[in-house]
Amino acid sequence: MGARRSVVVGLLAVAFGVALFAALAVLGSSGQVEVRLGDDVFQAGQVERLAANVARDGPIAIPDASPERARDIYLQHLGASPEVGWLAFAAQAPGAPRSCLLQWVATERHFVDPCSGLRYPADGEGLPQYRTTVAEGVLSVDLRQPGPAGARVP
Repeated sequence: MGARRSVVVGLLAVAFGVALFAALAVLGSSGQVEVRLGDDVFQAGQVERLAANVARDGPIAIPDASPERARDIYLQHLGASPEVGWLAFAAQAPGAPRSCLLQWVATERHFVDPCSGLRYPADGEGLPQYRTTVAEGVLSVDLRQPGPAGARVP
């Protein structure tokens, strides 16, 4: 009797899954629901916590969650207080493949491209930059339009 019940429960679970998938497909194609992976403005988190992490472990690598996977970034904090001095810049050198994630060398305070050997300073000069803002203690990074490599984005 237990095996029969397990089969019935399994079939009900499969039916529920199919119905849920069908409902999501209908909603997604109706134009009423926008399905997106990865946001254009990334909420990185509380600046107090983030600044402490950067001070302890170095810049924070953030992988891109969008389907394109083209916006891996580093968050860097070079300010005197947690609210100021935030930078966000590309985690790969311009034109480099995603597999060439820049490596932070803490003892020398610079990044190294593992594929080319090129070095970049702690502020990401020479890399595409992204606009950062702090509001109510939360750091946000605008990923819509990177500034040119090396340009400071206010």
